[in-house]
Amino acid sequence: MPLESEQKVQMEQSLAWLRRELAEMQLQDQQLLEKLLQLHTALRELKVESADWESSDPSRDGFGSRARSSSEDMGTPVPPRRSYKVRRDRRNSLP
Repeated sequence: MPLESEQKVQMEQSLAWLRRELAEMQLQDQQLLEKLLQLHTALRELKVESADWESSDPSRDGFGSRARSSSEDMGTPVPPRRSYKVRRDRRNSLP
């Protein structure tokens, strides 16, 4: 009988250790998720800012069409670039 009780205690200690490890992993997962969401938001904001910057400068055409990343399908879509004609007309309409 003493052997069984020692095994039971060892098993309970092992399970307690596993629970602590799993709890720590869950905390790390939450922290990583939060960081990923922050990075995703920052990237989306930079893409919008870049699109606005490109559309405000008609001499900057870049590569004609920008590459799309798979992350653009997440969250709010990036607004499309305005055409050169729209920018030129807007620019020429100034006094």
